[in-house]
Amino acid sequence: MSSQDVEEVLDRLGGYGRYQVLLYIAMGLVNMRGALHVFVSMFVGWAPTHHCKPLGNHTLNQSLPWEENNYGEMAWSQCSMYREPGSGSVAHGNETVACQNGWTYQMDRDGETSIVSDWNLVCDDNYLSELAVTMYMVGATCGTLFLTPVSDRWGRKSVMLACLWLQAVIGVAVAFSPSPVVFVVLQFFIGICNMTIALCAYVLVVETFDKDTRELPALSLQFFWAGGVMLLALLAYLIPDWRHLELAVSLPQVLTISFIWLLPESLTWLLVMGKVKRARETILTIIRVNKLPSFQDLDGTMDKFKDGLRTQSEDELHEKNDTGGSVIGSKEKIVPKSSEKVAHTVLDVFKTPRVCRYAVLMFYLYLVNSLAYFGIAFFTPLLSGDKYINTLISGAVEVPAYIVCIITNRKIGRRWPICGFLLICAAANFVVIFLPKTTDDGTDLSTVNTALVMVGKFGITGSYSALYLYGSEIFPTSIRNHAVGLCSFFENIGSIAAPQIVYAAKTSTQLPMSVFAAMTAVGAIVVLFLPETHNVSLPQTLDEVEHWGKKPQTNHMPAVKHNDDAPVYCLSYRGTES
Repeated sequence: MSSQDVEEVLDRLGGYGRYQVLLYIAMGLVNMRGALHVFVSMFVGWAPTHHCKPLGNHTLNQSLPWEENNYGEMAWSQCSMYREPGSGSVAHGNETVACQNGWTYQMDRDGETSIVSDWNLVCDDNYLSELAVTMYMVGATCGTLFLTPVSDRWGRKSVMLACLWLQAVIGVAVAFSPSPVVFVVLQFFIGICNMTIALCAYVLVVETFDKDTRELPALSLQFFWAGGVMLLALLAYLIPDWRHLELAVSLPQVLTISFIWLLPESLTWLLVMGKVKRARETILTIIRVNKLPSFQDLDGTMDKFKDGLRTQSEDELHEKNDTGGSVIGSKEKIVPKSSEKVAHTVLDVFKTPRVCRYAVLMFYLYLVNSLAYFGIAFFTPLLSGDKYINTLISGAVEVPAYIVCIITNRKIGRRWPICGFLLICAAANFVVIFLPKTTDDGTDLSTVNTALVMVGKFGITGSYSALYLYGSEIFPTSIRNHAVGLCSFFENIGSIAAPQIVYAAKTSTQLPMSVFAAMTAVGAIVVLFLPETHNVSLPQTLDEVEHWGKKPQTNHMPAVKHNDDAPVYCLSYRGTES
């Protein structure tokens, strides 16, 4: 049995049939749920305007110094008060101490709460809310490394459902957290589950559609992610209490219990693993739902898969990668035609000069895209204006970014669209840095500032989406998984660093935009040192990459148009392919 046999089975089951579309919608909703967990911290960890609470019956003027805040505005001190409150309107002396009587918070709406106001995570403890986000990102990284491979052994559906239910339980525990320490620790496990769920949902979609139809659903799954960001803005507006919001985000996942009966396991995985009885039942279900004629010689076809995908030639492996097939590593043994065993390691990424150069440049691009995307997203609530509307717009601008990305990737290629998107992001952020708060005649420019940040979000979203496909095409088949895995490592570094960059905005509001602008501008230049891969045959070996542009493609490597045959897909923290 070869990967081509699997593709032939998928090809006979309806393409964009009713079964495939329903599964796509179900996994899209699962992907939408993922965005809620990633960005709910923007509201749960919201830091409202606050100041020290005066002692006794003393007034604010008697108790607190008047100082300039992080936004250049004069306000009561957030973290200090006079040691001895004065009488009348003048304080007794200028010596100050830390707040002695707690804080007063000015919430935007009645009934609004956050972990900051509940646990006084301000002043010396203000890092804890961002630490929770960082712990989520660390958990997502660990999920990628240690938990997602379990789905290759136990199945996509089983692992996804287990993580969905476990995450629902942990989410409820988060809502009842008694302390910030417990809250931060639980965020780590939320991240582990969320990344694993996203991977399994995405792979289910990729493995359900055949090679001629899988690219569009794989790419368009990101629209559900944008929908999740917009849905979160609505939920946060309707549910101002952070504990209730956590419950609203987590409890609906219990409904996925119905997937036990409604959602079959990945047919591709069942065939590859040799689970022919369950595969046969799944095929019959698909035929019934899609109203297809009976599967001719079903028993004979199933006989091919009794032993699973255990051995294959090098050519078959190349064919599988070129057509976007799924590589299930646990039972697979590659046997090249020459009978010489080929074993590649991660060190092979740095073995030849050109591949090594491409790898280093891609590492930077993955890091900067992840850093800027999550950084701008987490910075959005700090913008002037309504934080709910800002978040809604932040999700909405991703939709046209995905559309433009898909069109330009099909018509133009990978390199120039990524360069253009990064320049858009860099230019918008640079203007934000130097934009004054008001014009000379006193006109408030805060709306313009918010609009520019959203333009930056549009740019980085388009670049991030195009980068996933580019990364899987630029490396040869022999080391593709190792190379993309290393790129994902640097992507993880960017996502972990993003909350800390935003944390710096509490002392320097221009720092995050300066970092994002500079790094994306450099990224726009870096990508021009990479080759175009659009409508170019996927390289199979290190030597082929080393000779790109030096000699014509050999006849045995027909050009692969990626709008027809999708390459290897992986996952980013956003729950999309990377």
